[in-house]
Amino acid sequence: MQNISKTLYCDVAVIGGGVGGCAAAIEAARLGMHVTLFEKGCSLGGLATNGYVPQIAGNIEGICLEFTKRLDSIGQLRQVKAGPYYAVPKPVDLGKPYYRNPSFEPEYGKLVLEDMVFEAGARVMYESTVIDTEVEDNKITAAIIYTKGGYVAVKAKMYIDATGDGDLAALAGVPWENGGQDFAGLNISSTLGSRWSGADLVKYQKAEDDYRAEQLAKGVEKPNMLIYDLQNQAIARGELTRRVGGPFGFFRVIIPNTTMDNADFATFAFHAYYCHNTDGEDLTRQILEQHQLMKQFHNFLRKYVPGFENVRLTGLGSLPGNRDSRRVFGEYMLKAEDVVCGNKFEDGIARFPEVFDAHHPTSDEKVFIRHYHIKKPMGSAVCEEEHIGKFCDAQTHPFGVPAGIPARTNPRDYCDIPYRSLVPEKIDNLLCAGRCCSAEFHATGGMRIIGPAMGTGHAAGLAATLAVTEKVRPRDIDGKRVRKLLIDEGVPLDHAPDGYWAEIAATKGEIFINPGDMAIIKADPDQ
Repeated sequence: MQNISKTLYCDVAVIGGGVGGCAAAIEAARLGMHVTLFEKGCSLGGLATNGYVPQIAGNIEGICLEFTKRLDSIGQLRQVKAGPYYAVPKPVDLGKPYYRNPSFEPEYGKLVLEDMVFEAGARVMYESTVIDTEVEDNKITAAIIYTKGGYVAVKAKMYIDATGDGDLAALAGVPWENGGQDFAGLNISSTLGSRWSGADLVKYQKAEDDYRAEQLAKGVEKPNMLIYDLQNQAIARGELTRRVGGPFGFFRVIIPNTTMDNADFATFAFHAYYCHNTDGEDLTRQILEQHQLMKQFHNFLRKYVPGFENVRLTGLGSLPGNRDSRRVFGEYMLKAEDVVCGNKFEDGIARFPEVFDAHHPTSDEKVFIRHYHIKKPMGSAVCEEEHIGKFCDAQTHPFGVPAGIPARTNPRDYCDIPYRSLVPEKIDNLLCAGRCCSAEFHATGGMRIIGPAMGTGHAAGLAATLAVTEKVRPRDIDGKRVRKLLIDEGVPLDHAPDGYWAEIAATKGEIFINPGDMAIIKADPDQ
């Protein structure tokens, strides 16, 4: 055992300072717990801030809504409606729910989260990495943290694993799995985030529109995007190793307080494939590969893409852009079927109203996987057997096509995340928050984006407080009670998601499968 230089005591120890861990620490501290939040870096927010993914995706409620409002109040939030090639601003109205996927300034995101944690009364310890645990009688008696000052033993009554990779749970002996069964154990493709400046997106938009009109005039039935064809030409010349963003364009999140003709943006479009995200050598391979692709793409943008002649690369993500790794085995494992069918649970403590958010493990042409195979039509799933040939080819499923009907999430519906998915097997004083919660491979997107990640953290902080004050195990807490207490706090779990999601649910029109393999609504023009 390491030489322990110091021992720290607290009621609740939160390991990991991403958005889920921050929400857990805030909630538990507000409820009177002595809380310490341990973060291996030197700022909070995890991939959302340090990884340049500054987009509040998913349902915005609870502590996530507070975070959003705080950013808005200091002018560091940008609300948008999605356009075909770039985001068109939508005015902000604080009196109503926020629109889908608002972006924020990541540097201020770090500061706002730190303020919220401190105001709640929790302590933060930076440069603190969990490396071991001591376990007796199915309880963690100490988490061993490596710090600049030596090894620290953290003795808490309750622990919350918000590491993203399930580090604490794995060290404590909780069973877990990694990767997808239908992808031979590979992880979802990773993307290292980055920040860029100086893009004239108005000029770029015009070039895309002109190119589309030109192709249609030539009789091309379904024109590619200009940037897609330009990338293919660069690949043929040996200037790019592969495409960035696939056939759907170069994805960008516009940073607040910049203009469309001189925009700062973040992107998480530099994919690495065939990933093993708990292998240090493979993580290094991914990052080196992504750095090289960024350099290539920077030169490509400046030389060939209208509007990007003066673009500058101004920031590299300081965290690997991993979307999944270890997922614990919990009291309930959220199933992909739950997500696609819009299943609800009596102990639902957060909601996921989005499409399947699985980035393809092997294909830079497919980029995403938006469907899951179910045995028969169920729930609100959008099932269309005639699309099997189009979307279920060898490239989509390189290791074999699963049996059943390919199904997509219904844009008018959502699924619940049950409290039981936060409660890991075997260890009796541990909860999880964020992407390491108990979920199947294709369902993990329901845990990892900012909205539900903060929702699971919020619930974990509340449940940890109940466990400490009532001297019970988290698995003995009735999840329906956790849900009720969250509702009492103002989290509207007893109502369907509001704002954008309510707008979509009320949209009249037929649902169809678009070229991106998503079920979307073709709005009735008479509505």
